[in-house]
Parts: sequence; structure tokens; C-alpha cells
Amino acid sequence: MTINKILHPKLEFSDITHGFFTRKGGYSQSPYNSLNCSFNVEDNESDVKKNLTLICNELKLKKLIKLNQIHSSKVIVVKNKDYKISNIKADGLVTKLKGVGLSVLGADCAPILFYDKISKIIGACHAGWRGVIKGIIESTITNMESLGANRNNIISVIGPAIHKNSYEIKKDVALIVKKTEFYKNNQSILFQLNDDKYLFDLPLLIKESLISSKINNFGNVDIDTYKKSSLFFSHRRSSHENFPKEAKTGRHISVIGLVD
Repeated sequence: MTINKILHPKLEFSDITHGFFTRKGGYSQSPYNSLNCSFNVEDNESDVKKNLTLICNELKLKKLIKLNQIHSSKVIVVKNKDYKISNIKADGLVTKLKGVGLSVLGADCAPILFYDKISKIIGACHAGWRGVIKGIIESTITNMESLGANRNNIISVIGPAIHKNSYEIKKDVALIVKKTEFYKNNQSILFQLNDDKYLFDLPLLIKESLISSKINNFGNVDIDTYKKSSLFFSHRRSSHENFPKEAKTGRHISVIGLVD
């Protein structure tokens, strides 16, 4: 079975492995077809397990760490290879262990992968608007520093996420965004459509957060998950397609690991 992943040139080093995986090449059936990597949707558990095994084999990783993502600023430091996560609620992971993959699930929110090429420390976080405003990016960087990283050496890449023209929000969310320093530094994050609706640029919010955290070496996969239905899951697209019923869609995965 052939799975499909996107590599970013900023993370192509011989001592790390990474991939922003698409939804293609897995075992799951519709509407989770086919490389769904989440147990928190109504997919067949055995199919998800087989999908995660495919990911590990593709990246030659012995272990894959996953979280129950909650749009927070909480980050877990993985300090030993026997580390067991049992439904721990957090949105970031950091480690300096080899052979351990740090993963982020997505279906519109952005995965961000981090690497300090000098200290050989990696990180990954799940970045929706709530998490970014709460400080998930700075928290990930700070926890990398606790292991010996230097933010001046950290490279980061923003993965596939929903883009501005696909992301309409209401005034209540826009008002929260407007209170942030990120918006004050770059008002292009929002575009007002009418009295109650705005278009919201999540990748730009993330870029402003990275800049605020003094991360200047960053890249962007620059793919809109909402529009690329053949490649990526999108919770918002599924919500629109299934309205008024509940959205049913899978979660694609992004992973970074140090080569063992």
C-alpha cells in the first residue's frame, strides 16, 4: 500500500525524518478514507492501528507519540522511549530521543513541526486559533529550550491548514482575535465581509506568533485543506457538505522524528 506525504525542504536533514501526510494510501473506509489516524472519530479501530503502523514504517520510526488535542498551550516533554501516553490532553510534544515520532493530527487546524539542527531537539504542535492565542507556539519553543535548544537555531514549518478564503468566522471570534498582539502587528489576519462575518487567515496568525517568539527561519507547506478534498480531511468542509447533520471526517497526520 502506497501512502502519500509532503516533505518540506527546510526540514530535509539526514538526522531527522518527517512528513505531512495526506489522506491517501490507508485502510479506512468512507468517510474516513483512507489514511485516517484518529481514534476519536467513528472509524474502525483496527484500520486506524494499521494506518499508524504504515506511518511508522514509512518514516522508519520505532514509536509514534499521539495526544488528545484540546486547543490548549500544554506541551509534553518526552524523556524516555517507554513513555506512555494514555489519552493525555495536550497540544504539543518535544523530545531529543531518537527513533520516536512526534505527531499532530489535523483537519483544518495547522500542524507545526520544529527542529533545532544544532542541539538535535524536535517539537510538534497543533495550532488552531484558540491554541495560538493561548500560546501553544511559545510553549513548544520554551519546552524545547528546557531540553537545551536555542530558539535562534530553531527551524519551523507550518503544515497544511485551512486558508483565509475558506475560513469565514463570526464577529465574536473576530473580536477575540483583534485583541491579540498578532492582529495589532498585522491586521491582514482578518478581512471584514459585513457587520457579522470575517475571513480569517490562520496561517498568517501563526506566522505572527512565530515572529513574536523570535523564530525567523520558518516555512509553510501552503496548502488549503478545505479546497484540497482529494488530499486532506477538512472538518469545515465536512460540516458544510453534511449540514444540518454532524460533520464526519478523518484526521490526517504530520510527524517529525530523530533518526535512530
